[in-house]
Amino acid sequence: MSYLRTLGLFAYLLFAVPSPVKAQFLWAEIGVDGLTCSACSRSVEMSLRKLSFVDSVDMNLEHTQGKIFFKKNGIVDADKIAQAVVDAGFSVRFLRADFSFTSIPENAQFTFENTKYQLIKTADKKINKETILTFIGKNFLSKKEFSHWKNELKNFPVSKKEKTYFVTL
Repeated sequence: MSYLRTLGLFAYLLFAVPSPVKAQFLWAEIGVDGLTCSACSRSVEMSLRKLSFVDSVDMNLEHTQGKIFFKKNGIVDADKIAQAVVDAGFSVRFLRADFSFTSIPENAQFTFENTKYQLIKTADKKINKETILTFIGKNFLSKKEFSHWKNELKNFPVSKKEKTYFVTL
């Protein structure tokens, strides 16, 4: 009888209790202001490629943006991406990254890789599988675009002890 209980408990734990799923950033799109030539584009590309978590970069001069592919199991740091663009002599117009999780209500937050992400203005959208998160902040938006979000960000306290990113869908 004890054996059957143990087997039943094992089966319950195997099928009824959800197991944690390791999410990961797969890629990001970044808009870069100031790109005017192929040398400019190459400069941004090479600066981004120096980041330890970046696998490859495809720049598009015509649309002044790039697509960054991340290494598997690499810990992505959005601030380092933005800084790499600045170090190349340009500014970030937008940063959007592919992320996967199940369902998060409006203004929820989650922690991933020791970084807190605060969702803003998601209007209780159901988030399924791969979702594009748009980073909000002065490092990730043009000055004009950031001014639209400035008052909204004041509603969310930020701890100096942990890194926090504001994101929207």
